[in-house]
Amino acid sequence: MMVPRLKRTKEEGSGSVVSLFPCRKTSTSTIQQLSDDMLFEIFCRLPCESAAKCKSVSKHWLSLISHLHFIPGYIRHHHQTNGNATQPFTLLLERFGNIVIVPSEMDKKIGVKAVDLLKFLPPASELHIEAAFNDLLLVCSNDSRCWLKKTSVFDYYICNPYTRHWLALPRLPPMTFASTPLVGFICDANFRYKVVRIHCPSKSSSANNNTTMLRVEIFSSETGEWCTSFVTSPPELNRFSLSTMQHPVVACNGMLHWLDIDVYSKTRRNKGIVVLNPQGCHLCYIDLPIFPSGCFISLGVFHGRIRIFQNSISRCPRYCRLPPRYCPYCSGDAMNFSVWELGDYANAGTWSLKHTVYLRDILSEYPIFKMKGAELPWPVKFIAFHPNDGDIVFLQLLENCIVSCNIRTGAICFLPAMVSMDVKSVFLLVQPSWPTPIHPLPTKFESPPRLNC
Repeated sequence: MMVPRLKRTKEEGSGSVVSLFPCRKTSTSTIQQLSDDMLFEIFCRLPCESAAKCKSVSKHWLSLISHLHFIPGYIRHHHQTNGNATQPFTLLLERFGNIVIVPSEMDKKIGVKAVDLLKFLPPASELHIEAAFNDLLLVCSNDSRCWLKKTSVFDYYICNPYTRHWLALPRLPPMTFASTPLVGFICDANFRYKVVRIHCPSKSSSANNNTTMLRVEIFSSETGEWCTSFVTSPPELNRFSLSTMQHPVVACNGMLHWLDIDVYSKTRRNKGIVVLNPQGCHLCYIDLPIFPSGCFISLGVFHGRIRIFQNSISRCPRYCRLPPRYCPYCSGDAMNFSVWELGDYANAGTWSLKHTVYLRDILSEYPIFKMKGAELPWPVKFIAFHPNDGDIVFLQLLENCIVSCNIRTGAICFLPAMVSMDVKSVFLLVQPSWPTPIHPLPTKFESPPRLNC
């Protein structure tokens, strides 16, 4: 763009000053004369709210900001400008449809109450969150009218709580209550997403009795429809149980991960991690590190790497009332947790131990834990890994406190949320520099009206 030259004038008692008038009085410079490339660069430098409001100025600006390459360019510019600046995030804690919002100190946009978080979706008898990816939520609703026929009809919605945009997916046939699947959700850099339903493993009909078969249903935004695949797993996988359903499917590097739990052992032993690549429906199996008997583990992600939170003991198995020094389960050496990180997927995975923390060394520094009965082991429940700081984990202590714990320094910070429930599901809602768009489906794949079950 050619910028008009500015002439300088001399004024008495002063040096050269710049005149605000161009050299040629006949020339005009308006924003309408700017090229599309220049407007594109200007819009990329605006805050997200201001750039979004510019859509209402004219149809031309709307077409520029709605262009396929604008959002990736906007995100790339802000990433280069802000460097390693952390993104605001929000923790969503859920149990049977009850949601508690725990915003981070940086999140300013999720200023809604928990009861209003999903109010923009179509009314349903029951809404619960199945999965989250960045700022998108996969929400499922159950039709309560189907209880009489002992079947369940699931309606799935992809929504963005920040923009309140949502999309209903095509409905799948009803299924029995006993066959509730695991559900995963993935979105790539080009905002193409997949919703994956993983059904309970069954014995393979092949001659090898050690193999199992998985039925996988995948919805792709590129095709706008569901497709069903059958995947064979070389190691024998355990059937899904209540313990399996309480652990969410973790998305990382375009693949879905869930725990393989031996439901027939008394201790519900964790055998390994099952990894599904939805692109081609390939399965692989990752062995876990050798953990002591009775430990409880949870999966999470930090900066594109799978992490394990290993809690040595969540409650004393003997439920004793003895002082800790007389109980081998409640001793200071037993009450600890560790964080492991998966280095790669080759050779069944390579694990590295990041931290080991002894709870009594941390809790003894805070007066709130020195109350009556504090000598007994408090239940410690893992909530989530901090998405920006690898040394911080979120925990639930005293059954109603959510804290952030620095596992390197031992510092504990109490979050403002008081949770009066046993948290079953945790979802991390990240606020990117530009909200993730939800592209509409082709007309022929629009979701049909509700069925009368």
